Amino acid sequence: MTLIAAIVLPFALLQAAPDLAPLTGNGEARFTACVTLIDSAPDRAYEEGMAWAAESGELEAYRCAAMALSAQGRHEEAARRLEALVLSVDSTSAGARATLLSQAGNSWLLARDPAHARSALTRAIVLMQGDRAVMPDLLIDRARAYAMEADFRHAEEDLSGALDLRPQDALALRLRASARMHQNAFDLALTDAEAAVALEPENVDALLMRGHAIEAMRTGAPVTEQ
Repeated sequence: MTLIAAIVLPFALLQAAPDLAPLTGNGEARFTACVTLIDSAPDRAYEEGMAWAAESGELEAYRCAAMALSAQGRHEEAARRLEALVLSVDSTSAGARATLLSQAGNSWLLARDPAHARSALTRAIVLMQGDRAVMPDLLIDRARAYAMEADFRHAEEDLSGALDLRPQDALALRLRASARMHQNAFDLALTDAEAAVALEPENVDALLMRGHAIEAMRTGAPVTEQ
């Protein structure tokens, strides 16, 4: 498994997916409470979400239930539900549709299904073209999918796009270092790794990436993790 694909994708990643269409009113408080419950009791959160859905039919109730499924390790089922919810959103609500697609993409990443992840994230990227606030996160996530497929050229392109919009992103630098290392661009990989360390000097992953880049330059071969 390559370094970029081996980075752990915790459930927190799904929770942190950009919320491109924030809720208003009572639904927001109930959704927040449901999502908060996921951390300690995902089974209960799923039940709460489905009960809320049966009571109100609100999209956010189904969304919370899907997130709870992913927290239970049922990532593929969660991703399919999130993608299905996109059909329930008005076609003019690009932000809401992109939110669901972003979370679906992250669930597919957690399920180690890069093709489906790439598809969902590409749809979200198309919807959010021109939104400089959210594009870096979407591009970083799609780069993960490309890397899982060992398509390091496209992974690098997405990460470069993210860094054009958000130059001081240590994660994007670290991931691009890995993508470049796997294309034998060892000097560029080391430059990125050192930039990531400069931004986050105590980040173990950044320090590890720098060590791998140095080793790759010494041996003339990318370093991989199993």
